Amino acid sequence: MRRFTLTLSLLAVSALCLLPVWGEAPQKIVEIATVNDLVAEINAKMELLGQQMASAEAFAKTLEKKEVNQAAGVVACMAQAIVEHPDKAQAKFHAADLRDAAVMLRAAKTFEDATKLFSAVKEAQAGKSAGSAKPEAEWNKLTSQGRMMEEINGRSATIRRGLRRLQKPDETARDCMTLAILALAMEADTHEVKDPAQLPLWKELSVKYRSEMIAMAKAVRAKDTAKATEHFTAANEACNKCHEQIRDKGK
Repeated sequence: MRRFTLTLSLLAVSALCLLPVWGEAPQKIVEIATVNDLVAEINAKMELLGQQMASAEAFAKTLEKKEVNQAAGVVACMAQAIVEHPDKAQAKFHAADLRDAAVMLRAAKTFEDATKLFSAVKEAQAGKSAGSAKPEAEWNKLTSQGRMMEEINGRSATIRRGLRRLQKPDETARDCMTLAILALAMEADTHEVKDPAQLPLWKELSVKYRSEMIAMAKAVRAKDTAKATEHFTAANEACNKCHEQIRDKGK
């Protein structure tokens, strides 16, 4: 009986070890981006949110495509990346507070609610929040898979245009960095994987996509268009393989 109980205990411990640790990203943020990169992306999305929230009419135009939800999801991911970054103090605001405020804004359905929630986001970005939010967060809850894919599609088109002449390498590199950070949430959010046997493939392709975008950002900053294009192509191939073998399989 004791042997049976011990066996069960060992199995339970083993099962816990196999559970994903959602409290931290599957890769160290410092290997992907600087705090300045992350803050710059947050600032850009905050400017976009300001335009989307400028009036009830402007907000209404965003509802069908869930554009406020999408922008706020990116802010949430960038903010959590800052939380986990060793240089987080450089941000000059409580990133966990900003993350939580952005996640709440994602759920806004009316202009009135969105206005109140956006005020909280702006307060957090300005460094005026209480700093009471916990640092831990579940990466698979920061944005939705659908909004993430729309962001990836839009950014990919922007990156493709930027590669033609590479006139703004810093901006193009930041686009690559942003997609690499979003790929952390992609790896964590496995709800699209209906067959458990495909979970390793999902992880493999998520890591492949992220690795290629990290490498592409470095190539872009070095103004190595050929190498950047090579990494961009490989990243897109990982996306296509995921759609073919997991997301769209059997459709």
